[in-house]
Amino acid sequence: MRSRRLLPRRSDRGRGAALSDAATHPLFPLLFDEAWYLARYPDVLNSGLAGARHFLSSGVIEWRNPSPYVDLRFAAEALPHGSRDGRTVLLHLLESGLSTGSPTSPYVDLEWFARQHRMTDASPIELLRVLVTRGRRDRLDPSPWVDLSWYADTQPAVSLGGLEPFEYFLSVGRWLRRFPHPAWDEDRYLDVNDYVRTAVSSGKYSSGFEHFCAAGWREASREAIALPLRIAGQQDEFSESQYLAVNEDVRVEIGAGTVRSGLEHLMTTGHHDIASGSRRLKRPSPLSDATLRATAVPDSGDWLVLLNHFDLDGQVDPHVITGIDAYRAAGADVVLITTGCESAEIERRVTAVVTKSRNDDLRDFGGWHHALRLLGEARLARYSRVILTNDSVYFPVVDQRRFFDQLRSSQADLFAATDSVSGGRYHLQSYFLALGPAALRSLLPELDRRITEQVEATKMTLIQRFEVGLSEFAHEQGLTSEVFFPLAGITDLAAALSPPDPRAISRLAAIVMNLTHHFWHEGLRRGLPFLKVELLRENPVLVDITGWDRAVDGPCSADLIQAHLARVRR
Repeated sequence: MRSRRLLPRRSDRGRGAALSDAATHPLFPLLFDEAWYLARYPDVLNSGLAGARHFLSSGVIEWRNPSPYVDLRFAAEALPHGSRDGRTVLLHLLESGLSTGSPTSPYVDLEWFARQHRMTDASPIELLRVLVTRGRRDRLDPSPWVDLSWYADTQPAVSLGGLEPFEYFLSVGRWLRRFPHPAWDEDRYLDVNDYVRTAVSSGKYSSGFEHFCAAGWREASREAIALPLRIAGQQDEFSESQYLAVNEDVRVEIGAGTVRSGLEHLMTTGHHDIASGSRRLKRPSPLSDATLRATAVPDSGDWLVLLNHFDLDGQVDPHVITGIDAYRAAGADVVLITTGCESAEIERRVTAVVTKSRNDDLRDFGGWHHALRLLGEARLARYSRVILTNDSVYFPVVDQRRFFDQLRSSQADLFAATDSVSGGRYHLQSYFLALGPAALRSLLPELDRRITEQVEATKMTLIQRFEVGLSEFAHEQGLTSEVFFPLAGITDLAAALSPPDPRAISRLAAIVMNLTHHFWHEGLRRGLPFLKVELLRENPVLVDITGWDRAVDGPCSADLIQAHLARVRR
């Protein structure tokens, strides 16, 4: 049976009356901690007012937090934007939020807490009650991202001053950049994740650690964000897939429901095992070796295409062959970079094959680096353009002649198919990047340097360090660039979306949009001959791709794409 409504409806008595009644609500003691409130806000202590009275009369309006386990601004994220004020959040928590398990703080994870203490049958209210009573007394961790025992042992102010470690962190430690987990590396987390740095600078989060606890852990678990770690004094990066690949017991635990992810396991107990040498974070991942083999096809073009190809099943699909034919018809020589996917069809079309010994962490950039190094400066100098591309796109899905005509007439040092803004940083997207002689001379040694420094990397680090970083380096060196379908050229973002959006959209919104996904239809309309494989295979940002097969009208036909999708989806 559902409990009766203990607070009056705001439409009947008004919000002020409801707040007055909140003080007598049986759940209010779970939300409000008098001693902590007075310590956290010294002006209240100096005023002589009772903490609860101050909180309900003005503190809640000012977004002051009522206890170390409740962050009103964080809890507001669960409410519609139009009703996000402190009073509404408080009433929501009392009326329904606490009983339904609505999150109260980025640092509190009741689901994890229940599993840790064998309380999976307990209600959210029971769990929170245990956390704020026994949990506070016994210094129980409120989430997998917080290690209070370690924090108390390593912070003299906590251990010598007799302070509660969680309260110390929230009131003082976080502002002093003293974070409660031994594996956390604040500076590197901000350094490799530009959009997090932007969010912290704008005031949305107080730190990278708060972002991680609030949202970043989910992104790190699906490898959508880079997570640098410091374990036993050593710097490294976390990869969910690599962690599970070397720790089968963790995979079993996930299947049994005892942990949600490899990341949760790592941050709870795994980092101790790694520090002691009884567990690995990942397999060693040195750079692959590579060999260059010429075919019977002679060099004859004025462009050179370095096509990076990888397939889990070791196949070269017909749509890849179609793309190679399109490049050759445009007057380009093609070199295939592969981990062993060779065939007679390939032999008749490419001038050389670069075979990598393994698909290492440097992915496309590692493959291009191998090819550029093995081909040598003298051979590269024969070409007016060296094109870096890969098989992450279907090509050409519309008539490619308009695209190639613009590339051939371009005087820019770098020519890209599309561009983007990532974390406030502008860059040319690397799935198609044509380098002129000046760009080649400038970027080759810089690519060498970055490869040497970054042997192991997650996908997100590669994007920031290489795709974004090399674009910034190129512009700092004074190299010119041209983009076929530029973000700045979309005059009406709302109209160009698929489907169109009736709302007026600020251009600032573009920094969180993926041009090749959100504007795929507009790109095809303007003659962009590429369509992202990931868009059709997974549609990770959930855009409307209805009718893509009717929009495709090029040598890489809808039938070729459908055949490939049918295989890789299996």
